[in-house]
Amino acid sequence: MIVFVNGPFGVGKSTTTGLLAERLPQALVINPEAIGHMLWTQLPEPLRTEEFELEPVWPPLTHCMLDHAARAYGRPIIVPMTIARRKVFDRIVQPLRDAGHDVRHFTLLATAATIRERLRERGEGPDKWGPLSWEGNQVERCLEALGQPGFADHIDTEHRPAAEIADEVLTRTGLRPAV
Repeated sequence: MIVFVNGPFGVGKSTTTGLLAERLPQALVINPEAIGHMLWTQLPEPLRTEEFELEPVWPPLTHCMLDHAARAYGRPIIVPMTIARRKVFDRIVQPLRDAGHDVRHFTLLATAATIRERLRERGEGPDKWGPLSWEGNQVERCLEALGQPGFADHIDTEHRPAAEIADEVLTRTGLRPAV
């Protein structure tokens, strides 16, 4: 099973993923952000885009990594990543489903104010993007896109501890934590 944990930057994907990995020690965590950073090390600066979703090579690289890891290791795979553009999402997830993988997708949501507070708590603040970090400037765009039905299953994280969110993901997937 491949479990995508999606949501706006700062909503709690990394925290939730970390808790899922603790509960499922047999699972692999594959972070497509690392794939994007690897890609950027190979590209000259003028070819790099503002974000990984806009890189033409990033979706097929991410798909390939997830497909091959699922086949090679036969373990649950947990994927934390903000993917807010439906066409990009479909270039990664639909081919995985077409290849027979059981892909479960969850989008974590909260209010814009809560997400920005979480970003500040992790130390993100003003930078070259203005009074908010780059991630903070993406909140409304991501919430608008990710709140659409095509990005369901939605999980409201507002005023809920991350452990409760991780437990909900486990319940919805049917994956059993290690005892």
